[in-house]
Amino acid sequence: MNEFIAHWTQCNTALAPQALIVRRPDNTTVTQAQFSTLRDTIQARQNTVQACLTEQQITRGNINLKKTGLLQQFNQFTSLLDGYFVNTDFYEARPYAPSLGDGQEAFTRPMADMMSLWEKINDGPAPAGVTLPLILGDGTAHGVFASAVSALQFTYASERVKAQDLALARARRNRLQSDAYEVMKAYREAVAARMTAHPDLNDTIPRLSPLPGHTPEPVNASAIFQAPNASKIVHAGSNDLMVESYELRGNVGDRYSDDDAVVIDTHTRTDPREFVTTFGLTQPGAQVAFKVFVILTTGNEAGSVAMVVERPANVQNLAA
Repeated sequence: MNEFIAHWTQCNTALAPQALIVRRPDNTTVTQAQFSTLRDTIQARQNTVQACLTEQQITRGNINLKKTGLLQQFNQFTSLLDGYFVNTDFYEARPYAPSLGDGQEAFTRPMADMMSLWEKINDGPAPAGVTLPLILGDGTAHGVFASAVSALQFTYASERVKAQDLALARARRNRLQSDAYEVMKAYREAVAARMTAHPDLNDTIPRLSPLPGHTPEPVNASAIFQAPNASKIVHAGSNDLMVESYELRGNVGDRYSDDDAVVIDTHTRTDPREFVTTFGLTQPGAQVAFKVFVILTTGNEAGSVAMVVERPANVQNLAA
């Protein structure tokens, strides 16, 4: 869109005092100023998508922290059963521990079973060596554990809200991107019709798809965290004689997405082969996925293997 806006400005200068107006398939018209506004709106909505990805990532991290704490307490509970309740009905009814990677239902069901069994144990009688109500080794009582399980359920519900926010943000962005694509297609037709007296502008209309040609080989790349809040990405050079530039693209999260990734930085084939960026690493625990793309003069491109960088939780200590 930036390339089209720049070209559109040149066309308006050549046609002055008139301006190039583009007619869309629905018979509405678009000026260069309106297209620029559309570009700004799409950028804002892309930023909203990244913000929603960040919020979802934060909530998922909170879920994992809560699950880790609950699993530790679950193991303390089963250790008490192993130590004091062997050969009792309570021992035979003990639940089995879930895995940290289990989903909501598979993880919380054993927790609910543990709460129920714990409550029955508290009703007595107490075996030798145990004082009721039962308290875990870290001092956790039944009510505290029940509240923690409830908090996990609420956090799962919050994560679903964040997922829906992200879906809506993507839909709003994608709708405008489709609109912009139609405008750019119509623009190319308008230039061909209106700029016959200006062959230089006709010959430099921005492309919507690469020219015929080969796809470059992807380059090797690696990424590391650089304290206090940056990612450093280094990459090999391409041997392709048609290389025009290298682009760093990325999105918030632990998986690279072609739909959500944005261009973070670009450099020429002669620039140092590294990128340093603070993109996405807004707080400890944040993750960002990257790819380095080789761009040819024809517009053909190839991306590297995806790389994920995480800002450590103890980043303050690392920076010191």
